[in-house]
Amino acid sequence: MEDNYILGLDIGGTSIKAGIVNQWGGIKSFQTIPTNSHQGPDHVLAAINTLIQSYQGQKLINGIGIALAGSIDNKAGVCIYSPNLNWRNIAIGKIIEESTGLEVRLINDANAACLGEYFFGAGRNQNNIICIIIGTGIGSAIILDNKLFTGNSGLAPEAGHMVLIKDGPQCSCGGKGCWETLVSASAIVKRVAEKSKSGTYTISPHTIQDIFKAWQAGDCQVVKIMTEVKEYLALGLANLVNIFDPECIVLGGGIIELDSGLTEGLEDMVKEFVFPSFKDTLLIRKAELGNKAGLVGGASLFLKESELNE
Repeated sequence: MEDNYILGLDIGGTSIKAGIVNQWGGIKSFQTIPTNSHQGPDHVLAAINTLIQSYQGQKLINGIGIALAGSIDNKAGVCIYSPNLNWRNIAIGKIIEESTGLEVRLINDANAACLGEYFFGAGRNQNNIICIIIGTGIGSAIILDNKLFTGNSGLAPEAGHMVLIKDGPQCSCGGKGCWETLVSASAIVKRVAEKSKSGTYTISPHTIQDIFKAWQAGDCQVVKIMTEVKEYLALGLANLVNIFDPECIVLGGGIIELDSGLTEGLEDMVKEFVFPSFKDTLLIRKAELGNKAGLVGGASLFLKESELNE
């Protein structure tokens, strides 16, 4: 089985990550290329094909597992809608299979990251986990009794869109007060920008990295904002715990990698909100696979096929 290599791809709005994954989740020949999604689907697909061909020259690849941001029809291999890529009804699975001669399997990127962590990362040896990916938005995935939970439509969960504040900040989904509008990187940057524009805040960090540096430096306005962000993060996680009672919550994404105190004491904060019976068993862990979780999870569609279909 040592030669059972799968090519994992993680296609996002900014970059495409790729690597050859072995049966133990090890990655060889990792690389990242820009997506250039503004040039349209044909350009992106051509770039992906070129990338795959370069890997086919290196190893005997037995399949391609693709993680993709957006609503995915796994069985048909179709991207129904990806706002990050501005794709609608793109039959990416069929297109790549025809151009490469390899079997292609497709999965939502948050679900892929969850599978990567479940099989090879922070969720190992757990039967019930929730994976929350916090970046520009909030991605979420759930494994219940060792099965990926995708709901009635096959598109669940969308934890980032549970409403925490009635008539709260406007969300890109059309609703208001979604968790994503309170905790994500874009929400934090927007909040700081609004404070600066109103004149209540004299320093104006431009990026989430700048904001986290200001937080570390003890900037009083940023500390106030980030304290609220952390409270909303804990509240949202507690809501999920009260519904699903997971053994473990795995937190990943750019915000968590920056950290700066966001996860410090978070488990205790969450436990303040959860049903008493769930407090003693709850674990909150940082993701272990970083930005490679998606491509490893995509590859696991082949590498862990028997376990996924049990």
